[in-house]
Amino acid sequence: MRARLWPNANAAELAEELPAMLDDATLWNFILTDDTNRTIGFAEVQLRAMFDGCPVAPYPHIEGIWVDAHIRREGGARTLLAAIEARARRDGHDRIGSDVELDNIGSQAWHTACGFAEEARSILYSKPL
Repeated sequence: MRARLWPNANAAELAEELPAMLDDATLWNFILTDDTNRTIGFAEVQLRAMFDGCPVAPYPHIEGIWVDAHIRREGGARTLLAAIEARARRDGHDRIGSDVELDNIGSQAWHTACGFAEEARSILYSKPL
């Protein structure tokens, strides 16, 4: 599922990261299952020390949220978001952060529909040496 969410990443590396991720207290992992207990989605949330738009650190930041294509637009991602929000509230947080690539219009629309407000836009640069 992680490789399907991040298709440009190395799938083997994504899989190798999983054991350490499950032991990391700053990373929250959420799994969405259907009525037959089959995994159909997931979300990863990282407690970040800094994020534009969240004035006090650390804040929960949605690193990724994904549901199977056959159940999209049926509330799966909102179910994951509700679980993230419940955990954040339980742990004393009063907001969550997220980010979206500028060309990912679908994700931008989902965030807006779920009550997220745009805080800033930026372009990341690098210079080869």
